[in-house]
Amino acid sequence: MVRVDPRRGAHPSIRRAERYASAAYPGLEEIVEEFLRDERERPAAAGFGVAGPVRGGVAKITKLPWRLETRRFALRVGIRRVALLNDFVAAALGLPFLTPRQSAPLVRGRVDPAGPIAILGAGTGLGQAAVIRVGGSFQAVPSEGGHADFGPRTPLEDRLVVFLRRKFGRASRDRILSGSGLALLYEFLKHDGLARESPAAAAELDSGADPAAVISRLGLSGRDRLARAALEMFVSIYGSEAGNLALQYRATGGVYVGGGIAPKILPALRRPGFRTAFRAKPPMEDLLARVPVRVVLDPRLALYGAAAAAYSTAIETTRFFSKTMTRRASR
Repeated sequence: MVRVDPRRGAHPSIRRAERYASAAYPGLEEIVEEFLRDERERPAAAGFGVAGPVRGGVAKITKLPWRLETRRFALRVGIRRVALLNDFVAAALGLPFLTPRQSAPLVRGRVDPAGPIAILGAGTGLGQAAVIRVGGSFQAVPSEGGHADFGPRTPLEDRLVVFLRRKFGRASRDRILSGSGLALLYEFLKHDGLARESPAAAAELDSGADPAAVISRLGLSGRDRLARAALEMFVSIYGSEAGNLALQYRATGGVYVGGGIAPKILPALRRPGFRTAFRAKPPMEDLLARVPVRVVLDPRLALYGAAAAAYSTAIETTRFFSKTMTRRASR
């Protein structure tokens, strides 16, 4: 959670940042109240990106037992103007604030300045959204496409679907393209007989270390066959899903890969597997050959977007009351 002032130039400036373990709190209100306890005054407006669909100012968080309602939330924390939006909508709204150094090229292409921009990112789950230009401004298009069914492309992925269906009843994109998904791919390939698990990998995984971190590190090193294969499969599916998103939105303005995992496995993403999977969608190869893909390196992207949404909410509210008072005065 951060306190920012987006009025200072074109880029939001971060005044204070804190991290909280969401699962340790009964709701977002308690976190906000704890954060504001050290502040002299309440902010005029606030924006929050949450992992779940937002409808009419109400959100049910996907992987937490939280239900948020804008009006009730605003009264509880004492902030008059609150913008509640999906976390990847917030990330999408943060894209205009990215500097060239805050992202890295992954697939070369040619940006269409008027074209839609897509963003996806694997972390605890798979988030997706898009940005379109309307009347000279950016508008975000929400998506819950990460929860759509996974479409296998090869016999190996056919078997993966069977494996996931037996384990969870359904094979979704979110189930694979996430930190837990990388561990599932490792488990699947071991189960499928690709290679035996090495004693060193087994010892690390049994020690309680984060499985995704262990597998990605071993996979990047190239010394562990099973981890390397799991990471390569993850990257290929990631590239394919990025290509799917580019086609769904016709994202000629480019595709951005966000989330917490991509920067950590950037060397693997830069290998041919991602690019090949991204473009291998006949008969649309020519279209995808022109779409650039970049990895977001700044983990604060969604915070920039949430701050921009809060600022817009404050401005729109001020304009509304100004127009209302002007009409009343003219009667």
